[in-house]
Parts: sequence; structure tokens; C-alpha cells
Amino acid sequence: MIDPTLSPEWKALESHSSSLKPSALKDLLVEDYSRVESLSLDIGDLFVDFSKQLVTDETIDLLLSLANSLNLSEKIQSLFAGEVMNFSENRPALHTALRVPSESEDQGSPLVKEALIKTSEFAENVRAGEWVGVTGKPITSIVNVGIGGSHLGPLMISSALRSYSGNDITCRFVSNIDPKNLESQLSYLEPESTLFIINSKSFTTSETIMNAQVALKWAQKTLGEESNLLHRHFVAVTANHKAAESFGILPENIFPTWDWVGGRFSVCSSVSLAAMIAIGSENFQTMLNGCHNIDEHFRLTELSQNIPALMGMIGVWNRNFLSHANHAIIPYSTDLTHFPSYLQQLEMESNGKQVREDGRRVNAETSPILLGGIGTDAQHSFFQLLHQGTTVIPVDFIAFCNPTPPTETLDGEMVLKNHEILLANCFAQSKALAIGSKTETGYLSSDGNRPSTTILGNRLDPFTLGQLIALYEHKVFTMGVLWQINSFDQWGVQLGKSLTETIATDLTEAKNNSDHDPSTKSLINRYQKNRDL
Repeated sequence: MIDPTLSPEWKALESHSSSLKPSALKDLLVEDYSRVESLSLDIGDLFVDFSKQLVTDETIDLLLSLANSLNLSEKIQSLFAGEVMNFSENRPALHTALRVPSESEDQGSPLVKEALIKTSEFAENVRAGEWVGVTGKPITSIVNVGIGGSHLGPLMISSALRSYSGNDITCRFVSNIDPKNLESQLSYLEPESTLFIINSKSFTTSETIMNAQVALKWAQKTLGEESNLLHRHFVAVTANHKAAESFGILPENIFPTWDWVGGRFSVCSSVSLAAMIAIGSENFQTMLNGCHNIDEHFRLTELSQNIPALMGMIGVWNRNFLSHANHAIIPYSTDLTHFPSYLQQLEMESNGKQVREDGRRVNAETSPILLGGIGTDAQHSFFQLLHQGTTVIPVDFIAFCNPTPPTETLDGEMVLKNHEILLANCFAQSKALAIGSKTETGYLSSDGNRPSTTILGNRLDPFTLGQLIALYEHKVFTMGVLWQINSFDQWGVQLGKSLTETIATDLTEAKNNSDHDPSTKSLINRYQKNRDL
């Protein structure tokens, strides 16, 4: 495997980047009237505008040459063919198989389709009030107990599509081992009408299992310890059926996921059971169709017109050739409040790597640091740094031409007017970052020439959300291919997990004799002296 940084294609990009002045973006936007047309693309309900990125036609051509030299097109086909992509664990990465339509020529995995049918039927039973608790009351509250991909994905969907829920079932999400997290979610719930989803692929994740045990005690305190409690108020989403059954969950109440779907790529599986109950199986299927729409675009479209591939290539350009270490995700939609956090895991857990597929260290910077916030709140939080800070941070702006359907609570005409002002803010910020301003008073000036991409959808609905999810999944994959890293493992989180077990034991000992560094020993001793026994 050849180090990409030593290739002539990489060297050509380095030479090209040094010839582009930082002030070029403003000039390119003002002087090149064909730029918007050549750097904007449509796919489904999305319009993606790259014209405010510091790229030229030559930049794109050179990035395409790099992608071709690293066999990106072939790697895309391998991904969809189910070949081994997660090399350290010898597994494929088959998240795209989760959303293959039933009528498709490629019927996909029967296991996936069976799981989707089972999950959909259960979700509709809960929504219809046909699934009842031990006292005969229908379920009115869902509590998803999970962490990482078993938390961020379903939380993001439930929030993003809350306007499409159409029922009175509330969904709550518990992830943190901090007991206050669970307490805050349970404090206003009634055990007899609450259903817990224990969401863990391994069913060994300590935070999830400990929270599940506390939740069970909470329910037993009111409903008693009869075995039927677990059968009616607890279900599981996992690849470890044996462990879930040992917890007391009936086999028929276990919804499968699989080792070949990483947590952060599992949002289209049974992992999103809580979201499916919230929005209904029909809306969930529409979201899957949106994902599949981008999957087919990514699989079949040549790289020069391939939107997620171009997003990934421009991401590498910004990270490695323009030296931008950060990236901001700014949705102008309150419903997408959790989307930046979801993308933080997707991108930084996937591409925060320092070792290539061949086991050698990379010689280029990999994943940028993702930060995010909701417009217009973010404008009054950290946009000062975006406009005038010494660090240039590329931005993805995400906005929609139409608001989500307004409720009867708000006046429809005022909703439309507010939405127009929301869009005006979004477009103004992207323009200000690119163009800047010059005044005689220096502290009033903004340099501009700060890159951004704008993704403009028609409306935030299930199909469009699915498009956004797959768009960023495939962007992340593209960047991983160009860096020659494995985007589908996460060994970096294992050390902290293993040390936690040792330190947790030491915290309860009168003396800790483990081989810790002096700082960690000091912290353990401090805790032991000051804890309330």
C-alpha cells in the first residue's frame, strides 16, 4: 500500500494549494459568474452549493485524480458488494443494506427485512395502544436506554421528525451513567405506562446495563417483582440475544442488530425502534427511502458529479491542503438540534485514526474536530470566532425552503414570516464569511475568505432527513478512503473502557495498589477521603 502523501497526485495538490491565496475566495465569487452553476448540484430534495469553498475547477480535477489513484470508485462498489471494509475486525460494513427497498432488484438480506417487519409491527402495536403494561394500561412513554450510536441516532431522528409523530407517546433517552440523567427522565413518568428499550449491540456496555438495572428497580418499586413486569415493560435491541435473555427479556421481545453494522452507522436498523414508535413505521420507511436515494447516487454517479464524494474530497482539501483543523455544522432548524452531535460521532469516531489499513502510521492529518450549533442561536455564541477569529473554520450550513408543518398553536402566516427571517440569517452568514467587510476601523472589519457549503432542502421531512444521513455517511467513507484508514472500527475507545473497570474497583478499596500514575492515584485517594459512605 502506497502512502498517499507520497503520490504525485498529493504533491500536485500541495503545489496547487500554495498557489491559491487565502484572499482568492472572495475574488472567485465576485468575478466568476459560472462558478455557482459548476459547483452546485441537485439530488432528490437537496441542493448543495460548494461555490463558497476555496476551490477552482483545477482543484476539483486534482482531487478527482487523487481519488482515482486511490481507487475510490472501486472502493465504493466494494462497500455495496459486502466485501470486507472493516479490516481490523474482518467484517463488511453493510449499513446500506438496511435500506434496500422491498421492490428493489437487489432484495437485500432476508434477515434485514425480517427484522424491519418485526420492528415495524411492534412499533405500530405500541402506537395503537395494543401493547399494554402489566396493569392493562397502554404505553404512553418510551425510554430508550443506550449510549453512542444506540442513543444519538434514535434521539436525532425523534427530534428531527417530531412534527410527524401523530400520537401522544413521549420518547425519552437515557445514556449517561450519571444517575441524574436517569432520574431526570423518570421523574414524571408512570411505571405502568412506560416501556424501556434496552439498546446495546453487545448488551455488555456498562453504562447501558447499569442504567437498565436501575430502571428495572424503579419499575419494580411500583409494580412489584413479578416476572411479567420484564415481559411487558422491557424489550431489547441487541446482537447478543443470550445476554438479553439472561437479563430477563423474552426472545420474542428482542429486536436484532448485527456485528456488521457499526453503532454510528446503525440508525436505519432496529436501533431506532424508539424513533420508529415516535414517528410511525411508514414515516420511518420514507426516511429509509431517502437514505437509499443517496446510496444509489453514491454508487452509480461518476465522481465529478457525486455529491457525497465531492463533500469528502473537499473535506480532505480543507483539512490537509488548507490546514483547517476544525469543521462546523450549523443547521438552521431547531428540529435538527441533535444533528451536529450525531455527526460528531459519525465523523470523529470513524476517521479519528492515526494508523492506515496496512498498520503503518498516517503521514497526514485525519478527522477535523467537529463543532456545531443551531442557527440563529450559534450566531450569538461562537460566530464571532468564525468571522474574525485567527482560526479559519469551514462551515456546513443546512437550511430548508419551507418550515415543517406548523401546529395549531402558532399562526401560520407568522410562522412563514419567521422562517423567511431564519433563511435570511443563514444566507447572510454564509455571504459574510465569504465576502467579509472592510472599514477604516480595524476591529469592525472581517476578512472574509472563509469557506462554507450550503445544503438547502425543500422541507425537513422523513425523506430529506434520510438523504442527509446517507450524505454524511458517504462523505465520511470517502475521506477514509483518501486517508487509507479504516472508518468502521473504534479501537481508540477500548483503553478507557478497560481502565474504568480497574479504577472502579480501586475506588471501593481502602488502599489502591494498582499500577496507576501519580496523578490518578492522587485523584483516587482524594475521592476516598471525601466520599460520603
